[in-house]
Amino acid sequence: MQEFLQIRGARVHNLKNVSVAIPHNQFTVITGVSGSGKSSLAFDTIYAEGQRRYVESLSAYARQFLERMEKPDVDDIDGIAPAVAIRQKNTTRNPRSTVATTTECYDFLRLLFARAGRTYCPNCGTQVQRDTVDQVAARMLAAEPGSRWYALFPVKVGADTKELRDRLFDLRKKGFARLFQGGRTFEFSTPESLLEIDFTQPLFVLADRIAIGPDQRQRIVDTVEICYREAGEIVLERAGQDPPARLRFSEKFACKTCGMQFDQPEPRLFSFNSPFGACPRCQGFGNTIDYDIDLVVPEKMRTLDGGAIKPWRSSEYRPWLTKLRQSGGAVRFQTPWCDLS
Repeated sequence: MQEFLQIRGARVHNLKNVSVAIPHNQFTVITGVSGSGKSSLAFDTIYAEGQRRYVESLSAYARQFLERMEKPDVDDIDGIAPAVAIRQKNTTRNPRSTVATTTECYDFLRLLFARAGRTYCPNCGTQVQRDTVDQVAARMLAAEPGSRWYALFPVKVGADTKELRDRLFDLRKKGFARLFQGGRTFEFSTPESLLEIDFTQPLFVLADRIAIGPDQRQRIVDTVEICYREAGEIVLERAGQDPPARLRFSEKFACKTCGMQFDQPEPRLFSFNSPFGACPRCQGFGNTIDYDIDLVVPEKMRTLDGGAIKPWRSSEYRPWLTKLRQSGGAVRFQTPWCDLS
């Protein structure tokens, strides 16, 4: 059944006890001669009542920024929804105010984007997400029972030899006894084996060897927590396979394919009133002050002497052309602007 906006007994301004039914979900145009009450019906009756009821549902803080409207002179209005009226005026003084901020819808939108939104890497299109310890444990327990996996975390050091030595010494002091590279294990207890490591290639610390089974959940959880604490990520490589299957998990909010890191979505990241979410160029105002070369030089065929630079045509700014001439630079004053380099 078609639903209607029912108005009965409207007596606002020129309206003389008017009753009308306007269908929902349709485009309705109100026409008539001047003074027949079009604006009285649209703005002063329908919009005023819809806005008044909506404003009453907002907080006291939001109501102070909105225009207060009196209840229109009408017997009854049914089926009315919150209304938006567009007039040729702006009642807000804050340049950052929008319909969404004034009605507080923006706060809910920011929360929606931060909590339900998904982040995708612009380089490779991979969905970006953090891997929790429970998710890693569930993924590993879903692997083939009895399969053996190496639990690794990367050793991240620069080109400095001293930094590498200090990092390895710190790892050994913490109880880690093996390094891993290219499917081979290198023992700290046999320093001569460390000479075979290619430190220009990715190097890992062997945190544990895990055989998948239903009773291994706590061991997997403990190992993941250790790797997250040391490097923020864990690499699991299956033993006995060629090429070996490798799984990578990270607690960082970064792309697992290309390694690009992202800010964790939060409401302030979607607010133009916050430095975290505002555009760095316009600071959230939506416009910038800049020079338009087409306004400075509107006629490109003119020469500098012929007034190509429009502001310099006036007597007030003409001295700037004289200063340019006196600067001694290799400027061609008789060449059209469009032919200058």
